Amino acid sequence: MSKPNDHHTDQPKQKKKIHRHLTKYLLEKDTLFATLWVFLFIFILGSIPLNLGVINPIKLSLKDFDSNDMSYSKLGKAKTTPPDKNIIVVNIGYLDREGLSLMINKVASYKPKVMALDAYFSGPKDPYQDSLLSETFRNNKNLIAASVLQFKGKNGDTASLMGTYISTANQYAHVNFFQDSLSTFRYFEPFYEDYAHKRYKAFSTAVIEAYDSNAYNKLEKKGASKVLINYSRRSTQYLTINFEDLMTYDESDSSIFKNKIVLFGYVNTDPNDIADKKFTPMNDRFYGKSIPDMNGIYVHANIISMALEKNYVKKLPSWANVLIAIVICWLHMSFFIHYYLESHIWFHLAAKIAQVLSAIFFVWLGIYLYDKYRLKVDLKLSLLVIVMAVDVIYFYEAWAVWMHKKFNYKTVFKPHHH
Repeated sequence: MSKPNDHHTDQPKQKKKIHRHLTKYLLEKDTLFATLWVFLFIFILGSIPLNLGVINPIKLSLKDFDSNDMSYSKLGKAKTTPPDKNIIVVNIGYLDREGLSLMINKVASYKPKVMALDAYFSGPKDPYQDSLLSETFRNNKNLIAASVLQFKGKNGDTASLMGTYISTANQYAHVNFFQDSLSTFRYFEPFYEDYAHKRYKAFSTAVIEAYDSNAYNKLEKKGASKVLINYSRRSTQYLTINFEDLMTYDESDSSIFKNKIVLFGYVNTDPNDIADKKFTPMNDRFYGKSIPDMNGIYVHANIISMALEKNYVKKLPSWANVLIAIVICWLHMSFFIHYYLESHIWFHLAAKIAQVLSAIFFVWLGIYLYDKYRLKVDLKLSLLVIVMAVDVIYFYEAWAVWMHKKFNYKTVFKPHHH
């Protein structure tokens, strides 16, 4: 007859057994070498110049996928963010140059601190309208006008500003987004420096500098060629005014604009019309999306909000992401080798369960850190090594057994161990 507390005496044994189960092969030479093999396979496969029609769409889709997008599209990251009262968006619609002149002068009379026009002018049109807009540009020194960087030279590394036919603005800044229009817009480049070391400010950067020099200095000190955009607001969370409504405003409405940032840009409210729209992490379909979700003027607004609020995303260095992947691969390899050698009948079941649970956990961890602490940890490599580790064991076993037979290589793998 057993004593009443016998089951308590078994608990330390069970813990010891579990600990041994997980760590028995942790420091084995084969575990370390098999871990290196995983990264070797990834490097070799990544170096193969595959150009297969069937694979390319999958490759491109995975390349643009980022699980952190779920914190915007599914977890409602921006829903509780209050509207940014420093920024007002004015919809220019399809106004001609006379209409733009009238709109800018109307807003200017309300004393905003900064105005910025996200539209560029590549050539002459009606002389009368051109002269009106040119005069409006000249009279409003706080207006930043958009331009486009055009690249020339043998290697396309010499830049010049285009779209400045109306040339009387006090300042021009480029509106280039340096990525293809089908990719998700996650980064922006605050500055572009060409081969001649001439530096051009991005449209959003110029607005930030004109409105808040401290915020601009912080952005400049980041010293990054690319800055991850922390999208804090959807288009509905910025005050947006249409031309028709603006024309009904009187002096009593001037407080809305006074000392604020006014962004003039095209606003397309039709969800099925993709004119001047970009893919962003706020897209409701974060994977396999087909319709761009945000007008460019709101992308600029989000960049400006991020800088003014100093609400940047912190990125873990690449070396740290690789180190995390190595540790994760090493731990999983130890677990997989244990089952492979000592419980082979359960190996595939245990490995698949471990892979699924690990993938879910690390995706959740990445989203949690991004959502709560604005820390971006790139776990793509970690997820990849978890997937590949099981298959690499077979290749490593064959090599280790061959080395054992040929050169008496010491290994935990034995011929026909199962």
